[in-house]
Amino acid sequence: MKFRLSHLSLLSICLAFTLCAQGRILEYETTRLKSTAGAGAASLLVEESIFLNPASISFFNISTFYFQKISTEQTPDGGEVAESDAVSFIAADTKGALKGAIAYTKQNKGLEHRKTIAGSMASPLGKTASFGVSYQNITETTVDDFQQTTEEDYKKFTLGVTRILSPEFTMGIIAIDPLRERPQDSKAIIGFQYVFKDIIAVMLDGGADWKNNLSSTLVWKTAAQVKFLDNFYLRFGTYRDKAIKERGSGAGISWVQPKLTIEVALKNSKLEKDTELDQIGEKVQETSLSMSYRF
Repeated sequence: MKFRLSHLSLLSICLAFTLCAQGRILEYETTRLKSTAGAGAASLLVEESIFLNPASISFFNISTFYFQKISTEQTPDGGEVAESDAVSFIAADTKGALKGAIAYTKQNKGLEHRKTIAGSMASPLGKTASFGVSYQNITETTVDDFQQTTEEDYKKFTLGVTRILSPEFTMGIIAIDPLRERPQDSKAIIGFQYVFKDIIAVMLDGGADWKNNLSSTLVWKTAAQVKFLDNFYLRFGTYRDKAIKERGSGAGISWVQPKLTIEVALKNSKLEKDTELDQIGEKVQETSLSMSYRF
């Protein structure tokens, strides 16, 4: 009887560990960013200004409302598929002298949750340059291997500069979490975008944590966008982030009308096992659908 009980206890512990050993909640991205694998630091964007380069919103004169739904499947190495989801709302107003946007996102993964309230502001620096800042207030609820729940609140600032070098060529520079509230998030990124005849756009971003070993924190992202049938945009990209041991690719399509934009994207990622990051090895597939209305 003791032998059976000891084995039963051991089995219960192992089962509990397996159920709790779930991957981390991924960083939030819009549908467009998922299709380009996160690339676009030099792109001129509105909704993405909060989560990428806040300066890029300065070159617009519109108001928008954005809704997004994300479904995710995370498969640990040798484990079963765990499903998660996310929803977000973004509103932007760029018709005044000071351009800005606000956002609310909620991400769920099992018993774990992350809520983000964020905003961005930008102002022109002449006709061909702009400066912006974004702020995220994040509340994250996590569960450890012993089913203990922990809630953490933290803030993230991002500073950005966008420069139009020519009608075809733009550059963007981003400093993520320069105050280093969470050092694992801190990095500087420089990006370039080249547009050929308003049909093909090529994006390249690269950076690292300026206070740590550059080779071990290197991140690069590259993507392309192709316009066809006047109203459709096909995007695809790939990335590698050594700091968080993650790599992957994305693809998506957008249907753009004067007031309405509908986008869908698929992103596949591979997270490497790392004890320092408390990260399990897993494969992740994200499906994102969004709608943006301009007025």
